[in-house]
Amino acid sequence: MSKAAKRIAVSSLNWAKLSEKLIPEHAAELSRLKGPSGTFSAAVSQLPADIPKIDFAALKKAMPAHANVLDSLQKQYEAINIPYGDIPKQYLQEVDHWMEYNNERVKLHDLKVADGLEQAKKVEEKWAKAPPVEHFDRQHFVEYFPQHFYDLRYQNRLPDPCNIGVNDNPDIETRFKDYKVLRRADKIDSH
Repeated sequence: MSKAAKRIAVSSLNWAKLSEKLIPEHAAELSRLKGPSGTFSAAVSQLPADIPKIDFAALKKAMPAHANVLDSLQKQYEAINIPYGDIPKQYLQEVDHWMEYNNERVKLHDLKVADGLEQAKKVEEKWAKAPPVEHFDRQHFVEYFPQHFYDLRYQNRLPDPCNIGVNDNPDIETRFKDYKVLRRADKIDSH
């Protein structure tokens, strides 16, 4: 195994562990990502670990007129150093900021899930105590379906038989809050 292959083997991704952490809906994306990654790993493993050696002495003998240029190229070529695994600090900081942001998103998601579970338990308890649907009467409809049925005896709602959304917005109630019927002089207030 070449040195490049050893380096890739050391730093390769554990696909099985990653697939355990993902939800099943992301399996297709993971398999699409595996293909190019495997192709890249195969291409890199065939390459040598170091850049190829060039015999500059033989080149200088073959082209004596270009000795100065070849000396300059030799210095530049030997000065090439491609470090493996060195990541600039700014990129590491960006990754850290992203991790913090993502951890906060995960915490928020967990809070939402916990709240949703609480609400689901309340709904399940409510329906566990409910009588069978065959025994429902008008009072049950108001209690179990308040968004569709209402009881004006105790609910502060306006009648909305056509479901146009009169009670969704408090504008009508505020508009007609001080509405008074004009009194006629010939009418006697006897009740």
